[in-house]
Amino acid sequence: MVDIVAVHGIQQHRSSRTAMHDAWLPAIVEGLRDVRSVHAASLTLECAFYGHEYNDGKSVGESNYAAIDLEPGFEEELVVAIAAGLPETITAGTKLYLPTALQKALVAIQESSLFEGVDSALISFVKQVNRYLHDAEFHARVQEEFSRAMARSPRLVIGHSLGSVVAYDWLQRNRIDNPPALITVGSPLGFEAIRRRRHQPQDRSRWPGEVRAWTNIAAGHDAVAMVKKLAPLYHPEVVDRPCTNERRTAHAAVSYLKNVNTARAIDEMLG
Repeated sequence: MVDIVAVHGIQQHRSSRTAMHDAWLPAIVEGLRDVRSVHAASLTLECAFYGHEYNDGKSVGESNYAAIDLEPGFEEELVVAIAAGLPETITAGTKLYLPTALQKALVAIQESSLFEGVDSALISFVKQVNRYLHDAEFHARVQEEFSRAMARSPRLVIGHSLGSVVAYDWLQRNRIDNPPALITVGSPLGFEAIRRRRHQPQDRSRWPGEVRAWTNIAAGHDAVAMVKKLAPLYHPEVVDRPCTNERRTAHAAVSYLKNVNTARAIDEMLG
């Protein structure tokens, strides 16, 4: 058994399972110590790491991506949606005339600190999400990795960014003897473009399987978690909690894991 299974989000294809564990565990423990949790001293963590799966030769390096590489449909739709979630102080179209919604969205992101204002990093993110959602073979490999992690019978699952989608998908489709609680941080599950592609049967609850509780935490400056409240979209028992991360690292997993609201949720769910 293990206390927590953690699943990461995008842009981890240059990382490793060890690096993820070495970053996530101290961040979680630091947050737990701040709230004087008894779990800080003995916490165990299993990482569902799938970042290496993106290094199979099918993806162009993120430094080579340009706007022309965005595919019509989901990828363009997601870029526009992310830009719409940026703070109101950021405006598009101030540098040059850009007539389309996609072009305006790219300019807005360039002017923001999200993805460090770099088109190639943004497009890499969008393409990684797209591949998980639409490449059946790749999707199966990611879900298999999560299955192996879940074999450790965790009391709690934490999903960051795309990892929250990975966790939600698995929990919806698998029955387990000891259902865990779920915490999603920096989640894009609220994007309508992603919700449409969950293939949610009309007769199935939007609650993720048999989880005991679900807390969603979204930072004010995090445009990837543009929809801050998931309860109206998924289930009234979802507990939506805001948090404040530094603007430049608003979407970073470590920023979320150290936050007091995340620490309190972890402490509560570990019991």
